[in-house]
Amino acid sequence: MIKNLIFDFGGVIIDIEPIRVGNSFREMGVKNIEIVHEAAISRGLYLELEKGLITPAEFRNGLREVSGVKLTDEQIDSAWNSMILAFPKSRFNLMKQLKNNYNVFLLSNTNEIHYQYFNQYVVKNMGANCLEEFFTKCFYSHQMKMRKPDQEIFIKMLDTLKIDPSETIYFDDIAENILAARELGIHGIIHSPDEEINQYFVDGWLKD
Repeated sequence: MIKNLIFDFGGVIIDIEPIRVGNSFREMGVKNIEIVHEAAISRGLYLELEKGLITPAEFRNGLREVSGVKLTDEQIDSAWNSMILAFPKSRFNLMKQLKNNYNVFLLSNTNEIHYQYFNQYVVKNMGANCLEEFFTKCFYSHQMKMRKPDQEIFIKMLDTLKIDPSETIYFDDIAENILAARELGIHGIIHSPDEEINQYFVDGWLKD
């Protein structure tokens, strides 16, 4: 019997398009965006931000250094958040409905800049006090200092929740993350961002 549902965030509950970040920086005057992107990867800026190993300020300073452009904090945050597209209310309503029948968890590779954006959005547009209202409990990579697909983040989550992986289904749009969860006994569904997460449920229950 399934008692627990775990959802990824970007590509499952909200719509994202990472390529928009590069386009936004290019519009702000950053040239050779591919080279800048590779330099940011080489310095570990993205990975360390997602693991909470550097602060947003350190991330912004790092991007200014690799780009050679004196972007403001506001410009960097705007470009970084530009990958975030829609927050379909039907999916958030689904999370609320599912909470009546299951433990509903969020497990997201994210960062403090996006986290602040998420919360500001749901407060302004959904009448919520914070994103956590839609879930039983949320787990964020930058707060846990670990990220998917490393199994340690799944192990930490399972240990914190004291739940049985065999009673748990995990939804993610990245196959590598699903495979890591399956190795720990969690049921995994690879979800296509082009489809609706609502398709797996009817009246707040998993379809047979």
